[in-house]
Amino acid sequence: MNNNYNPNFQYNSCISKGICSVNPRTSALQNVLVLYLNVCAKYCLKLYDKNALKDSVKDFILNTLAICILNPEFTEDGFNFAISKIKTLLPELINKYKELFPDDKNETKESELLKNCDNIIDSIKFGEEISRKASEIFTTQLRDLYKIMLICAKSLCINILDFESYKETSNEGFLEILNILKHISLEKQEIDILKKAIKDCVNCDLKIRTKLRKIQESRYGTQNFANVSYTTTPSKAILVVGSNIKELENILESLKETEIDVYTHDEMILAHTFPKFKEYKNLKGQFGHGLENCLIDFATFPGPIILTKHSLHNIENFYRGRLFTTEQNSYKGVMSIFDNDFSKVIESANQSKGFKTGKNCDTVKIGYDFDQIKNIISKQIIEHDYKKFVLIGLKEYYTEQKDYFEKLIKLIHEDTLIISFSYNKKQENLIHINACFDSYALIRIFEYIYDYKLPVDIFMPKCDRNTISEMIYLKEFDNTHIFVGDCIPIMINPSLRKTLHEVFDIKTITSPKQDLAE
Repeated sequence: MNNNYNPNFQYNSCISKGICSVNPRTSALQNVLVLYLNVCAKYCLKLYDKNALKDSVKDFILNTLAICILNPEFTEDGFNFAISKIKTLLPELINKYKELFPDDKNETKESELLKNCDNIIDSIKFGEEISRKASEIFTTQLRDLYKIMLICAKSLCINILDFESYKETSNEGFLEILNILKHISLEKQEIDILKKAIKDCVNCDLKIRTKLRKIQESRYGTQNFANVSYTTTPSKAILVVGSNIKELENILESLKETEIDVYTHDEMILAHTFPKFKEYKNLKGQFGHGLENCLIDFATFPGPIILTKHSLHNIENFYRGRLFTTEQNSYKGVMSIFDNDFSKVIESANQSKGFKTGKNCDTVKIGYDFDQIKNIISKQIIEHDYKKFVLIGLKEYYTEQKDYFEKLIKLIHEDTLIISFSYNKKQENLIHINACFDSYALIRIFEYIYDYKLPVDIFMPKCDRNTISEMIYLKEFDNTHIFVGDCIPIMINPSLRKTLHEVFDIKTITSPKQDLAE
């Protein structure tokens, strides 16, 4: 089977295999790491004020939060790697703190906590105990708010690391991470305090994403339209997975003198919208259906697969041995790449069967011209005197959602301008933008249309690592309503959905008539 583009493809690995949820053992170990990150953050904030915090500490905290937390593929080996670092790091932070603040008489008992992690069984028991205490101390809403804080911090963390891969620094973003981690503890706190911390985090996240996009456009050219092929050609091949475009650039530079083809997967398709990447002859197009369907995508790709930093993946036994990662802490059976040395990947590609005959598939036009879209919106408003906007975000692959939005678009009144980033229908009051995986495009368009001072209804069909952060950011604008679709449990479970509604007034998609009435 050659699994390439098919708009009617309905297979979803998360549903069929349950791979996008966190098992209890993994959850317990992640609880332990969150507790230690909380302790480290308290010391780091004090040391940062004294300009006494090492860059290595910052890198560890950012990478641990980005890789280990809320990751269904997090393993016991990954935990042991992280906890061994903490056993060295935490005592150093405590000793430095005592040196700089000798008059502080508060006892520092945190180092005693490390005795609970002498082996993996004790660590799991400790994580389960943390969970039990949290259940006793906190209401469901408070527990959900802590999870929302982690989700938003993880989004910010990944965007900081992507931004800093261009040799930039983001002290503001790192301080926001420390502030969030300081709040995530076993101490009961006021909801308003947590809510403010979340809002501060998501505002910082959007600033970093804006800076990241600017530096990408300065390096690779302004984003525009791109015709992305899903056709495969006879050749040895490598698949690049994730969202870190800088790493794709490193890979293509290393392979440009070879005959090995490169295909992108999932969010990495956005690289095709930057002019610079059209210069690489090895970059052929996109393969597969994305993260939700990686089980089939990875298994059917006939060559090595590079997992770039900070991406969620399902690592199945039958394709281990062909997987590589640029993460500091690799998964079991996945080979690490250090210092941009892709020689082992090239060797694996040459030994793999590659595409023998190839297969012709559709070419998909993605991307947008921001200035062109602004002109179209302006012209539409002048000509039709619209009373409100509806934004429809990136789409999922579910038939139910497709039916929902087809009905919704039909029911929306003609005095409303619809800007859809997914579902397309030829009608006068609808502008379609195929931004593909580019969730930041919706933010840019929203910030432009908000100046028209009209009500805005925003529908978010797809959930990714940025979705909660984006929704909370958008809900801060007056006269704006947010509706979120059905998401995989690791992103938004029913309890979290309820808390988002109660605390941030983010509604759940129900039926087209009912949602439009609201």
